[in-house]
Amino acid sequence: MKFKLLYLLLFFTTVIFAQSEVYYFKDSIGSLVYEDVVNKEFRLMEGQILEKHSHDVYWFKIPAYATDSDYIVRILYDRINNAKVYQNGQSIEKLSNQRYLSYKFSREDDVYMRLSPKLHMYIPIELAEEEVSVLKDKNLFLFNGFYYGFSFLVIIYSLGFYFLFRDDAFLYYALFLGSMSFGVFIMDGMLTYYMVSEDVNDLLMTLNYISLAFFSAKFANSYLFLDAHYPKLKKFSYVFGVLIIILGILYMILRDYYCLLLLNIAVFTLLFAYWLCTVLLFGKSFYNKILAIAYVIVLFSAIDFFVLKFLGISFINIDGTTIKIGSFLEMSLLSIAVLYRMNALKEENIHMRNEIIKFSAELENQTISKNKLELLSSREREIFNQITLIKTNKEIANELNVSVNTVKFHIKNIYEKLEIKSRKEVLTIAESAIK
Repeated sequence: MKFKLLYLLLFFTTVIFAQSEVYYFKDSIGSLVYEDVVNKEFRLMEGQILEKHSHDVYWFKIPAYATDSDYIVRILYDRINNAKVYQNGQSIEKLSNQRYLSYKFSREDDVYMRLSPKLHMYIPIELAEEEVSVLKDKNLFLFNGFYYGFSFLVIIYSLGFYFLFRDDAFLYYALFLGSMSFGVFIMDGMLTYYMVSEDVNDLLMTLNYISLAFFSAKFANSYLFLDAHYPKLKKFSYVFGVLIIILGILYMILRDYYCLLLLNIAVFTLLFAYWLCTVLLFGKSFYNKILAIAYVIVLFSAIDFFVLKFLGISFINIDGTTIKIGSFLEMSLLSIAVLYRMNALKEENIHMRNEIIKFSAELENQTISKNKLELLSSREREIFNQITLIKTNKEIANELNVSVNTVKFHIKNIYEKLEIKSRKEVLTIAESAIK
């Protein structure tokens, strides 16, 4: 019985795997056509294609399979928006109104797909039955709607707090979050879904890189008061800001892989530098700790996706969904951190205001004390000075060659003029006058 169950499980595993298996062949010269590759030996694709930048052409083969269901193949990367797909010698048109490059076909005959990536060799492929693929895409739309709705609410409440409290940290946080969310929107293939042209897509992507770098720097500066801690950082930011703008312009002109790679490196180097400042100021306050922890989640996810994948490397295999989850966690933590920071600064301001009031009162008391001392006669001032030396009435009388009653008379006048009742208050006034 156990062996039968094992064979049954193995059978279903083999069947399910056979339905979704994809094979690939690398054409290093790029000269092969459909008639040439049908006789080539393809290798089973395990996971996704991720290699260093080259001008190689990739052919993918989806073998025929005995089923009545139609299938959809998707290239889950917004930078790949064109391919050539053939079945039985006939060309297959791509599906319209899709977030990613998608093709629908039957499994009666083998399907061949030719891809020539412009930027880098990152090719994630998803193959599934039409119903399964459509349902998965709908679920992702629901997830995306939740993510963008949450982002919008956080942006709105941040702007509201800015107008209420006039704290620049709220304004720059809202703008930084808007840039980050729009970057995810582009990466999500939403511009392709709304049929935005490739040129406009590239322009918006480049502008978003610039705005992301600018607003993240402004947010970190205002949140951490970096001008006070690291005044030279501003020059570093200006240099990288100019470099980012130049690389963005070069990419729009040349549409070159290396320009986009350097643009990505420049942007995320700047973001990493500000995160490093947060780490260096980790012990300064609790809200610094929250920022350091929250920022690292999406920062290193983005570095893996936008920098390392360009170099044909990936340590944590980040995709769009993973970045959105990390971004959601970051927004949640940072929203708490910004509010906590506002309360902490409010308490600090109240304490500083009380200290200023206290200091002003002390200055006023010192002035009053000095003015009152001017009311004393020369003899009363002599006796006042003797009191400050902690001398008794008899010791003062002997020192000034007067009677004890005379000393008492002058002390009574001193108390009345200074509006005090004891020798202890004489010492207090003396200390204030000295200050």
